[in-house]
Amino acid sequence: MALPPIHSPALPPQPGGSPGGKLLCPRTLRWIGLGALVVIIGVLFAVWPYQHWEFGQRFSVLHGWVKWVSKYADWQFCLVVPPLVGWLVWLRRDELRRLPWQGDWLGVPVLLAGFFFYWLGYKADTGYPGFLSIQLVLAGTILLVAGRAWMRVLFFAWLFLFFAWPMQPLEDSVASPLRPRTAAMTASLLTLVGVPAVNEGSALQSAPDEARGLKVGDAFSLDVDAKCSGINSLFALMMISALLGYMALKRPRSRLILFLCSVPLAVAGNVVRLLLLAAGTLAFGSETAVGRRIGDHQEMSPFHTFAGFAVFGVALAGMFAICWLFEGREMKSNLKRLGTGEGQGDFDVFPHPVRTLAQIGVALLLMLVTLGVSAGTDTRFQASEPGVRLQLPLSMGDYQGRELEMTAQEKKDLDEGVKLVRTIYAKSTGRQIMTTIILSGQMKRSLHRPEVCLPSQGWTVSERTPFPVRLADGREITLMMMRIFRDSEPQPGLRVRTRAVNFYWYIGSDGSTCPEHYEHILLSYFDSVFRNIQHRWAMASIYVPLPEQQIGREDPLAELNAVEDAREFIAQIAPLFMKSTKDALVVGR
Repeated sequence: MALPPIHSPALPPQPGGSPGGKLLCPRTLRWIGLGALVVIIGVLFAVWPYQHWEFGQRFSVLHGWVKWVSKYADWQFCLVVPPLVGWLVWLRRDELRRLPWQGDWLGVPVLLAGFFFYWLGYKADTGYPGFLSIQLVLAGTILLVAGRAWMRVLFFAWLFLFFAWPMQPLEDSVASPLRPRTAAMTASLLTLVGVPAVNEGSALQSAPDEARGLKVGDAFSLDVDAKCSGINSLFALMMISALLGYMALKRPRSRLILFLCSVPLAVAGNVVRLLLLAAGTLAFGSETAVGRRIGDHQEMSPFHTFAGFAVFGVALAGMFAICWLFEGREMKSNLKRLGTGEGQGDFDVFPHPVRTLAQIGVALLLMLVTLGVSAGTDTRFQASEPGVRLQLPLSMGDYQGRELEMTAQEKKDLDEGVKLVRTIYAKSTGRQIMTTIILSGQMKRSLHRPEVCLPSQGWTVSERTPFPVRLADGREITLMMMRIFRDSEPQPGLRVRTRAVNFYWYIGSDGSTCPEHYEHILLSYFDSVFRNIQHRWAMASIYVPLPEQQIGREDPLAELNAVEDAREFIAQIAPLFMKSTKDALVVGR
């Protein structure tokens, strides 16, 4: 569609003498259009109670967003995104004043999509569809009321707003693969410069040196936990790279390359951080370089904190180098191109004022319809009957069991209403297997991933992989198997390693199972919206410890035997507490 020139030398006559002329004058129409956008965003996303961000109380999308982001330091950079978006719009203000308000009815389907996701998140009681709804409602309103030319000018600011929403679900898909790769790259670089190192999963340790009588990890032992994986700095660096590319670069291809480079630059920064920590440990000792572990808490040393700045230092240096490589001589003129307009004045043009007013009315009417549908939606959360029996046998075959109570720390960490039963089984051969069933409370998302709490207890997850098991009653389920270990020094010069394999899976109210944390969350949302089933999820955990062994003298067959024993044990015990699909009692609304 051909657009009129932005810098028009002559303005078309504006209606003012006809009935309703004051209402249809350009200045009034502009304020009505902007006011409608404020009303839509304010009512839907800042006022209307949307999700149970806390027990027993619903908050609006933006209220819950501020509370959630403020709580987690890793995502607090999201709070600066809306002011930056406002600044980006302000830079283009002169250009926008010269664009005609030519609303496009294409905005209606975009608005409908935004309002659908709003209702979807409201019904499923989750905030992420609400975040997507904000984006679509903004785009739809701009298209419907102002037109494609406005959307074209504001497209980057609109796209940049995506950085305001915390992408925590990407932690598993992005952070987990980055952790072992970061450790592997650091081990290779250390070996290359003459400091032999090895990695096992996310653990980075010094290599054994028989000539010096050193075992694995004697010189240094680091774990690339989530904070060193790149995920915490990755999204902030992606935001910075997008903004820097928009301001300093002119060609779209150069901007895209800079944005894509933010991922390897974040990893490179974390590799440098690990190199500094390894060097600091060799030079000053572990407590000075890394910090002390006090119980389950890792206290970071000043050196560790300083090394953390290397992530941003390396990444930002790389970004500026890429910018200079692409358009170094043009960067100064590129920066000046924004915020400069020819001439001054308020040149709002409304070629079709009546149609513009009608389009504003349609946007407000769709908002009212969405509120009406949401208000009529039954969102009372009534959890279904659990798909498990909270009871474990005290004996099973050759295994004899002993019940264990929930610890004080577990009572503190777990959400309100969560129930737990645990039994540790022992066999005459010495094999021990601990079985735990955790039942969620009356609120959704009461269960967290074992990967969250294990590192705080000193465990390193070296590998996680799906593990199929055929149960004794003929059912086939898939579990998540984790290989974990932790090192200790019971006496000076003696370092021992404790290994274990841990299996877990989630069990829904209808007897369905899944091995992934976010898979069970998505299944909850889908079933609550489309099947009217409110799952009360349970998680089963099978923990099999291996004998404590001195580092470097581990039995390679010990883990294989433990996995096979666990497979047989799970096949027998799971049907005793898991209800079958036809036996699972579902009382949903």
